[in-house]
Amino acid sequence: MNSYLLFKSLHLIAVIAWMAGLLYLPRIFVYHVENKEKKEATDIFEVMERKLFYYIMRPAMLLTWTFGLF
Repeated sequence: MNSYLLFKSLHLIAVIAWMAGLLYLPRIFVYHVENKEKKEATDIFEVMERKLFYYIMRPAMLLTWTFGLF
C-alpha cells in the first residue's frame, strides 16, 4: 500500500474524531450548566468532559498534526 495514502487516511480519520469532539464538548458544557443544581449530574458531566477532552480530543489532535506533517 502506498504510504502517502495510508498517512492521508489516518490524518482524515483523526481530523474527523477531533472535530466530532469539538462539536460535542460545548453540548456537554450546556448540559452541565443546565443541571448545575444537581450534584450527581454535575459530577457525571465533569467526568464526561474530562474523558472526552483527554482520551479522545487530545490524541486525535496530536495524530492530526502528526499525520498532517508527514
